[in-house]
Amino acid sequence: MAMPNAPEAAGVNAQHSTSAPSTLRAVLDARRGDGHRMTVAEAIAVIVPVCLDLQQRHARGERLYVHPSAIVPGSDGHARVDPRLAGLPDHPFDRHCLAPELQRTRQPGDACASVYSIGAILYEMVTGQHVGPAMKRPREVDPTLSEAVEILIGKAIIGDHAHRPADLGALASAMYQVAPQKSIHPPDVSAARLDASAELEVDVRLSMLPPSELPGAAPEYSGVSAVPGSPRMPPVDHGTASERQRRKVADDPTAVLGALKARLEADLRPRYVVNKDRMDHGPFTAVELLQQIASHSFTGDDVLRDEIGGEQLTIGEWEEFAPFARQAGLLREKRAEQKAVVHAVHQDKKRGLAKTILGVSLVVALLLSLGLWFRKVRGTRNEDVVVSNDRAGTVEVNGDIKGRKRAVAGGAGGHVGGGYSGGQSYEAVLNSNNETIGIGQQAGGPDLTNAQLGAPLRSASFVTGCGAPDSMKVQVRVAVKMGVPIGVTVSTDPPSGGVAACIDRSVRGLRWPANPKTDFVTTNY
Repeated sequence: MAMPNAPEAAGVNAQHSTSAPSTLRAVLDARRGDGHRMTVAEAIAVIVPVCLDLQQRHARGERLYVHPSAIVPGSDGHARVDPRLAGLPDHPFDRHCLAPELQRTRQPGDACASVYSIGAILYEMVTGQHVGPAMKRPREVDPTLSEAVEILIGKAIIGDHAHRPADLGALASAMYQVAPQKSIHPPDVSAARLDASAELEVDVRLSMLPPSELPGAAPEYSGVSAVPGSPRMPPVDHGTASERQRRKVADDPTAVLGALKARLEADLRPRYVVNKDRMDHGPFTAVELLQQIASHSFTGDDVLRDEIGGEQLTIGEWEEFAPFARQAGLLREKRAEQKAVVHAVHQDKKRGLAKTILGVSLVVALLLSLGLWFRKVRGTRNEDVVVSNDRAGTVEVNGDIKGRKRAVAGGAGGHVGGGYSGGQSYEAVLNSNNETIGIGQQAGGPDLTNAQLGAPLRSASFVTGCGAPDSMKVQVRVAVKMGVPIGVTVSTDPPSGGVAACIDRSVRGLRWPANPKTDFVTTNY
């Protein structure tokens, strides 16, 4: 299983090429493009020598960025880290292999940071995916993987440097026990050293892996003797064109987005903090964060920080959350366009009405006997109609004892912008609704529940339909008896008699569940 160089990845025998050796990144990308992953044995054969190489380099005081683009075969064929390639990576999957503290400081890391990188690289080898908020546990991707591999990865990719193990030798020894027949034999180091960090106790709850019911303690590794083998990087396994075509057809964007949402929501840890207007909000679980994005509380420009992974980017830069932020942004744009279209339609109607009135005015000039009537028609036309289709109402059900009178400022005509289309006002019914309650008797509440009283007024369609602009405040007060409104008062601020009268007519056409008692409900829009 010699590691291929770049020509080999294209089907050329590397033994007869003088090209530079292929990196582990090239191997992983080629495998992913063909829909294949490394086996555990192949992955361990590559990663154990890398662990031992890193252990020696850190012992000499070297600090490195460890990622697949920096791993190449050495002169003996075993994988090694090339310091010349171990800079800040450009490949997106390589960036996910860097420990969180390296992503924040942009400085090369120590042995503890390399432990994280080894775990992230091993995860990508056996799953074909990268470490991140939407990652799956390895055994969800491949149920044939052993629990030991999943536990090792989970301990290595702990986000908090202080709670992460830092012993590369212990990590190499533990991984060797998973597939001893394929890897070189590292020095025997107790796997228990992976349960202690340089600062605090190792805490797998801070692992980037989503929580699982799997036990958190590492199993005892049997001391199986090494069987000689070739621990070199595996060759690229190419898929057929038909297989690639089937995968392309199956790559449904809607299904991909749904799967991403399901993976994010599977992690119920409150790990996300959003900085908006220089204030931190959270921490949120992934479910709560997606709800906040969908409700437009947070946009793609707000900064999101992962308290477990340590990464901090704007929501629009997060690979996992950016699609949902874009979707919410498109919805906002769509609503704005709808409002603009409605506004334009009503402006056209107003212009058409103005032309009609102009024509009528010419006729009025010729027909002096009808001039007064036409002037009255022009004087009552409402020139301030702007429809908004994005309003919401707040319903308040009066909880006063039936029969209790309340002072009404200005009477029925004292409301700001009041208008009536016929029938009694709310205040007239309230003042005439006398119900005597004796001493010791309980005050009877309304027979209709709050939900029943408020339901007909929940929709604000009649408010927007009557031309109330977004800036206008509307209050609707209704007295209901036997399922019909027997008293209605509509107030608007700023005043608009035409809008108020229109809403008054609409409300008087609503119906409630029949109830012989008089109930009162107030709604603000």
